[in-house]
Amino acid sequence: MKIPHYLFGVLFLCFSFVSCIDEQDFNQTDDIIIEPTVEASIFYFETTEDLINTNPDPAGFYTNDFNFDAFSEDYISDNVLECTITYQLENTTSKPVSVIIELIDDGGNVLDTTVLNIAAESATTTDLDVLYGGTGKPLDIIRNTSALRLSAQNLGDNSSVSSNADPKLIFRSSAKLKIGVR
Repeated sequence: MKIPHYLFGVLFLCFSFVSCIDEQDFNQTDDIIIEPTVEASIFYFETTEDLINTNPDPAGFYTNDFNFDAFSEDYISDNVLECTITYQLENTTSKPVSVIIELIDDGGNVLDTTVLNIAAESATTTDLDVLYGGTGKPLDIIRNTSALRLSAQNLGDNSSVSSNADPKLIFRSSAKLKIGVR
């Protein structure tokens, strides 16, 4: 006995009307959170050994405040989840050096201080990551930062000269921000 082909079509349509169908939820997109990580350079400072030698001030051979509103921009401060600031210090001069970085709010208050010390003619670079948010320091420090203060102090003498061809102190910093986007 042969079953007509149209009977299969009719049965298929009947089964499709009684099959299980979940109700669609198009509000699922409200639950999606994207967390990109954005990296940017913050600061670059370079000085020669000659400049360090010509400034015998015991308080430091360099101090300067810089306006830095990037962290306090509404979009960043409202959405930042974590921030890692990376500091890197190289020293090929004949002097041990201390570099102090201060994060400052609108009122001139110091929110956080990081001190980096490096030996004279160091063969290695001093690297330090400072985490804000998550398991690190409070994220409000980053949200309220509006200025940076960089100070550098010679911990050695003012007359020695390195045997390196071009002795310098180089300081770099960058930030990685994890941002929550809906």
